[in-house]
Amino acid sequence: MSDSALPRPVFDTFDPAIAEAMKSGFSMAGIPDYLGIVITEVGPGTLTAELEVRPDLLNPFGSAHGGTLAALVDHVLGAVLYPLIPPGTWAATSELKVNFLAPSREGLMRARSEVIALSKRTAVVRIDVTNNDRLVGAAQGTVTISTPKSHQTSS
Repeated sequence: MSDSALPRPVFDTFDPAIAEAMKSGFSMAGIPDYLGIVITEVGPGTLTAELEVRPDLLNPFGSAHGGTLAALVDHVLGAVLYPLIPPGTWAATSELKVNFLAPSREGLMRARSEVIALSKRTAVVRIDVTNNDRLVGAAQGTVTISTPKSHQTSS
């Protein structure tokens, strides 16, 4: 994913305790739970998650519905930020571009995200997706980092 000749951002705010909690059975609901997404690796500015492409996720042509890959991408796009941003802030996808490179079949689908830029209010993240060790998707997205109104102080 990243070119070793390019400098990688340094994330001094990385919280290993949050990263470990995300890897060790972090409770999910909604689409991530339905898809069976499991976070397998979390590092400073990187995150890998995977799901098993099951028969009920296939389209009539035998390949995974594009929404399956897109949902996995969207999940890792935001989740990679939680060990980096202040507790109580929220990472919301504001833009997402996905290139579907090849059909995905039954088996393991894995997405690896990497933060390439981070400020107080936005982040840009790149994602590669493989299916049975074959590159099937490439994505990039922008995330808005917000503090919920209940955590904001009035001026």
